[in-house]
Amino acid sequence: MIRKRFINLSALIVLLLVITGCGKGQNQEITYKKGFPKEDSRGLTEFMKSYLTGSTDKKIIEVNDVTLFSTVNHQGQAIRYFQYNQDQLKEYYKPLFTAKEPKKTLNNLYQIERLEKLLHHPIQDKEKYHLPAIKMLPNNQLEVKTKKNKKTLDLPQLLKNYGVKKSDELEINLYAVNSKCFSVVIQDFSMKDRINSTIGLFITQDLTNIESTVITKEKLQNTLSTGKLKDYYDLFTKVDKSGRYSLLFFDDMILDKRTNQLIDIKKDDYLSKDGKYVFINGAKEKETNVMADGIQQIQTVDNYLKGNDKYEAQFKIDFKQIAKEMDFNAGDARIANIHYFNKDYVVLYISYHGKTIGTAGAVNVLIDLQKSKQQPTAYLVDLGIES
Repeated sequence: MIRKRFINLSALIVLLLVITGCGKGQNQEITYKKGFPKEDSRGLTEFMKSYLTGSTDKKIIEVNDVTLFSTVNHQGQAIRYFQYNQDQLKEYYKPLFTAKEPKKTLNNLYQIERLEKLLHHPIQDKEKYHLPAIKMLPNNQLEVKTKKNKKTLDLPQLLKNYGVKKSDELEINLYAVNSKCFSVVIQDFSMKDRINSTIGLFITQDLTNIESTVITKEKLQNTLSTGKLKDYYDLFTKVDKSGRYSLLFFDDMILDKRTNQLIDIKKDDYLSKDGKYVFINGAKEKETNVMADGIQQIQTVDNYLKGNDKYEAQFKIDFKQIAKEMDFNAGDARIANIHYFNKDYVVLYISYHGKTIGTAGAVNVLIDLQKSKQQPTAYLVDLGIES
């Protein structure tokens, strides 16, 4: 009897040890490595694609390994297009793997003249991708040409309800396109009422139907509630398996296509670049400018909106340990925030107080989640990438 109890007790202890061990394994601390990654990866490529995209460059189409972008010309009066494939992008940032000064190398790679010369390749067959030719004429007349039609839109007349005038300084860009329709965003730099200064146009390829909306959350919601934009929903990227939710290309807004309602992401949470994941408590705190370290959690948008506790990734980061790894004589973090976040890659910027006065140093943390979602590898390197 005693022997049987002893065996049962031993089995219970072993079981508890296994459970405890599993629990610890789920939230193990990151493996830290100083320096830029030694090998390329899909997650790093996607980050580089994002970082090497200029402020007016908009990713509009991805076909196989080719990415197409729209941008404005240097005068801001016409839309032009360029493309590159994955191999061309990898070759472009390849110098980072052997760079003695990664910060300087990345800065050189980011120069617009170099990008346009070595990476941005013109698109020869625009009709293949249904790309409209768009340029601004005098008095804010917008010339639009597609495979199906050609028109000149009188923007002051079309957008008179928003206060657009012939003399206003406008900038245009194409944000999304498919075989049926496309969307153009207009920025009015002359408008005193900043609320109405960003306007979205939704246009069919035959140019017979045009819908417009001011791009603020409240006014966009009013437009969505009318159902006027339903025919254009296919322009938006689906972010869940069912296809119910889509990412709008305005300020990371999620649309519930079933209800025509915009979905709030909590102010403390951070939406991924592709709109498919949420970094819980990833937004920097307003009072301290520092996101919380410790246990980090990432959910799919689907699970996030369902309000469950299913996590795509859970791992632990320690800002003080990062300072030690970098040999900083540092106090607490003075700035810590997410610069980039997607499914398999997170890039942080952390700057530290000195122990007494001043600052102790800054570092970028490249968190690679591709091999492990519980114990990822974090590369510690100053790339000069700030918030």
